[in-house]
This record gives sequence, structure tokens and C-alpha cells, in this order.
Amino acid sequence: MAHKVNQGTDIQNRSDQNEDSSLEMQSSSPLLNSRRTNRNKHQDMEDDRRKRSNMICMIIICGLSMLGYGIYGAAYDQWIYVRAKDPCFQGNESESPFKTELLQAQANAARFSVWTMVCCLIPSLFTNMLLGVFSDQIGRRLIFIAFMAGNFVRVAITCAVAFWDLNVYYILIGSFVIGLSGDFSAFFMAMYVYTADNTSEGKNRSLLMIFAEAITSMCYYVTQFVSGYYIEAEGYVWPMVTGLGLLFLCLVLTLFLIRETLDKSQVQRIGLVPGIKNLFSFYYEAPENPLYKRRDFLVLGLVIFVYGSSMGSKITTMFLMSEPFCWRSRRLGYLNSSFGFGNAVLCTGLMKLLQMFMGDELVAVFSHLVTVAYRFIFAFADYNWQIYIAYAVASLELPVLPIMRSIMSRMIRPNQRGSLFATVAVIQSVTFAVSGAGLNELYASTVDEWKGLTYFVIGCIVMTSALLLFIYKINLSRRLASNSVLLMNAPAEEHTSKTIAKTK
Repeated sequence: MAHKVNQGTDIQNRSDQNEDSSLEMQSSSPLLNSRRTNRNKHQDMEDDRRKRSNMICMIIICGLSMLGYGIYGAAYDQWIYVRAKDPCFQGNESESPFKTELLQAQANAARFSVWTMVCCLIPSLFTNMLLGVFSDQIGRRLIFIAFMAGNFVRVAITCAVAFWDLNVYYILIGSFVIGLSGDFSAFFMAMYVYTADNTSEGKNRSLLMIFAEAITSMCYYVTQFVSGYYIEAEGYVWPMVTGLGLLFLCLVLTLFLIRETLDKSQVQRIGLVPGIKNLFSFYYEAPENPLYKRRDFLVLGLVIFVYGSSMGSKITTMFLMSEPFCWRSRRLGYLNSSFGFGNAVLCTGLMKLLQMFMGDELVAVFSHLVTVAYRFIFAFADYNWQIYIAYAVASLELPVLPIMRSIMSRMIRPNQRGSLFATVAVIQSVTFAVSGAGLNELYASTVDEWKGLTYFVIGCIVMTSALLLFIYKINLSRRLASNSVLLMNAPAEEHTSKTIAKTK
């Protein structure tokens, strides 16, 4: 024991001597000190420039991708419904003898959407797990490339079916392909983890994620305005082909412009089975950050699951194209583009404003309540002015899932973000598959009795998610109040036992 103490004392003495020598050298060499400081500042500036460049390239490519998908999606959603011979386009009123055909058309379109979602979301469940395992080993570019390629193939198959009037069930092949590439769960996972990787020190990660989503959403909704005229002038096929061309451009740009952001020096090579186990380790192992507990991940995962259960349905287009509204392409384009611009402009400023008074958790609760309000308005809407009010309220909705990702990313180390965001993508895939099939089938079964029932159910689901998140916020605030030091925004690796009293 004495030997160990003496050895430690000798090490400390040598360390003190080294510090004295270092201080003496620094005091006698101010020029050397200045050069080192300038070199560090220059390196920080270069690092900030590189991160800004990465973000700009990513936002441009994702924006173009949403432009292409927006043009394609607007045409496809209407084409698949009109293909079912919607009587609204024959000028029939609600009490016409064609009303039965109208209801059958909506039911057929809704049930076909169920099949496309199942074919897409089941394979995406496994793909997102694989992407999550290997994105923290191979890198982030893999996720972008996989999605862009899969989306291009899916749209190409749909364009072929529409152009040559093939059997509509060939579209299911394209849905399976985009599922193998991870679907939009992988796209947003890539966008958010890339944003987190390129967030400079001192920047607001939540705000940057909201900004990135706002820009891509604006690009998506600007196409809704153009697509209304385009569809009425050229029909449905050529807008879909135009979207296909833009998606091919995005694939090429992704290959050449998206740079890898994963720090390979921190990579730990692991196999597939241990990697999948690590994906979900957040939910059954004690977190490294002592401010948080395992149940925090469980509750936030449950919030994402419940909230995601409200997002799988694709019924709004057929809801507005059918009676009593019978909207055409141009009006749908006006409304969607106005909503998109309004939401993109408002959400970034509103996020900044709300963060002055409340934390991210309460901001997410606010967005939940906005969603509940406009879904309930849809549920009881019979007139156009009610739809306009619903969209006006919806323009105040903030993207909940980016906020949830930002909250959870604070609780872990940077080299764990890919795995964490992958688990969120897996949760989304599961909930989208289940809720998409369930809500679309509910709409198909109840459209002739109460066509707004599906929106009422969605509102109740979101209300449950808001309640869970609010309870979590109350419990977290009480726990943090009992800590000696509150470091809510500090990353997990900065917490040490010397500065933080561990929660029990």
C-alpha cells in the first residue's frame, strides 16, 4: 500500500513539475501561445464552415426530393381515386343514383391504400433496424442513398403502370421496394441524424431540426399549388413522370454531394445480432447520463408509438374529393400549398417563441393539442368553411417527431444517435403499418355512416399521446429539481460524478 501511495505521490510530483515547466514555457513564449490559439480558432471556423456546407447540401437535396415526390404524390393520390370512377366528376349530387358507386369508390381506394402500406411498411421495419445498426459503423450516406434509390424505383414502377395502363397491383412491387429501402422513416432518420451531427456547439438542435423539416415541407407544399394546374392541363401521368425526373436528379446529387459525418475514430465494429440488441438497449439498460432513467426512454418511446398511430392514414384527398365537398385538383392545390407555406413560415418562428417560455416537452404538448383541435374539426365538417378553419388551425402545428428526437438525443452520446434514431424509425414503421391499415379500413367501413369518424379516432389517439408526454414532463421536472446541478442540455459524455449528483 505504501508503495502505491509513494508511486502516486511521485506521479503527482512529476505532473506538478511538468505543469510548472509548461507554464514557464507558455509565459516565456507568448508568440507560440498565440499561434496555437489562432490555429484552434481557424480549425473551429473550418469545422463550422464544413458543417454549414453539409447542412446546405442536405437541405437542398432533401428539398428537391420533396419537390419531386410532391408532384408525383399529388397526381398519384388523385389518379388512384379517379381510377375507381368517382361519380363526383360526373356532376352528380349527394342524392343521385350514383351515390352507392361514390361510396364504393372511396372504400376501394382506401382498401388499396391498406395493401400499399402493408407491402411498404413491413419490409421497412427490418430495413430500418439494419440501417440503425450499420449507420453508426458504415455512416450516414448509406441511409440517404438507400432511400433515394428506393423512392426512384417505386415512382418509376407507378409511372409505368399509369402510362401503359397496366394492372394496378403492380404498384405493390414498388411499395415493397421502397419498404426495403426504409421508406420515409429512413429518410427522416437520415435527415435528423445528419442535422444532429452537423449542429455546432452552442446551437439549438431542436430549432435546426424544425428548420430543416420546415424547408423540406415548404418544398413539398409548393408543388401542390403548381400540380393543381399541371394535372388539369396534362392529366395525371405527366406530373408523375416529372416527379420521377426530379427524384433521379436527387439520387445523383446524393451520390456526389452528401459527405460522411460519422467520426470513424469512434466506431466500434459489432455484428448484426449484437447490433440489433444495442438498438433497443436504451429501453432496458440504465442510461449513462445520470439525469435520466431507463423509464424515460420507455415513456418517450411510448409517446412516439401512440402519436405515430395517428399518422398512418391516407384519406384526406379522397375525403375532400368526395361528397359533400367534391373538390377538384386546382382547389386541392390552392389549399395544400397555402397550408404548407403558412406552416413552414410559422413553425420556425413559433418554435423560437415558445422556447422562450417553456421546454421542448411542453412545446411538443402544445403541438399535440393543435393536432387534436383540427382533427376534431375535420370529424364534424360538412361545409367548405369548416375545412378552411381546420387548415388554419393546423398551420400552427409543430413537427412533433423532430422535437421528440431532439429531446432523446440529449440523453445519449453522439455516436449513439444513429442507433437511437433507428429505433424511432422502427417504432414509426410499426405504428404506420398497424394504424395505416386500421384507420383506412375504418374509413372504408364507416364512410357511408359517418365519414368523419376516422378523424375523431385520430384526435383521441393524439390526446392520449399528449397526456403521456405531459405526465412525463411533470415527473422529470420534479426529479431534476432534486439534483444539485441541472444540465438538461449537456450531452451524456459531459456528465461526471464530480459535477452531478446521481438520481436514485
